[in-house]
Amino acid sequence: MDAREVIEADLRRMQRIKRRHFSIALVAAVALSAAVVLLHARPDLLDQPPAQLVAQGVLFVLCLVVFPAIGVGILFPSTPVRIGLVLVAIAAVLVGTTGWPLPAHGGYHPGLAGLEGCVLVVLGAGGALVALGLFSGAFLQRRRRSSVFWVAAGLAFAALDLVTWMCPEQGLTHVLPAHIGAAVALLVIALVAGAIAHRQALREEPEGDEPPPGDGQGRGP
Repeated sequence: MDAREVIEADLRRMQRIKRRHFSIALVAAVALSAAVVLLHARPDLLDQPPAQLVAQGVLFVLCLVVFPAIGVGILFPSTPVRIGLVLVAIAAVLVGTTGWPLPAHGGYHPGLAGLEGCVLVVLGAGGALVALGLFSGAFLQRRRRSSVFWVAAGLAFAALDLVTWMCPEQGLTHVLPAHIGAAVALLVIALVAGAIAHRQALREEPEGDEPPPGDGQGRGP
């Protein structure tokens, strides 16, 4: 077995370990998210326009599966694909959280005890997701600092989706500060916490497990 075969075998082994750890963390995150929503699902959850529900589902999959998978080094999409994923996520946030440009539906339903209730949901549930990411080592899997952003963004905006499934308010005066604003604040917290953990890990273990040249273009094992 030559040196290249040894390296490729080692990379495959590390990928299997990453997928196993990622799967365990994903199941825990989905279970946590489901428990939070079931505690207080919005009364008109299934009465929303189908396109809005699809946008919320797409956002949840992107943020809880795709973005963290890029961050931990399971997926290696090309730069244009990454840009496209971010644009799709932004569009999903717009449609999923505000309903724009879809027509209004149903009647009025009270939110989660005003702005404070929604902010607490985003920071509480999202904080639990970020803590899960920290304890599972999601922020430490790659040497590139950009990996912290993908994991942090995914977890923060997954929390945004959760509060959307719990609070029926769609007006911008409520959604911007209490939903999106809280998610952005959570993103900053997650970025800081992830960056600190990432830097500490690099100090303790200088050698990383980055894929060989070419894997960043989607050709990894």
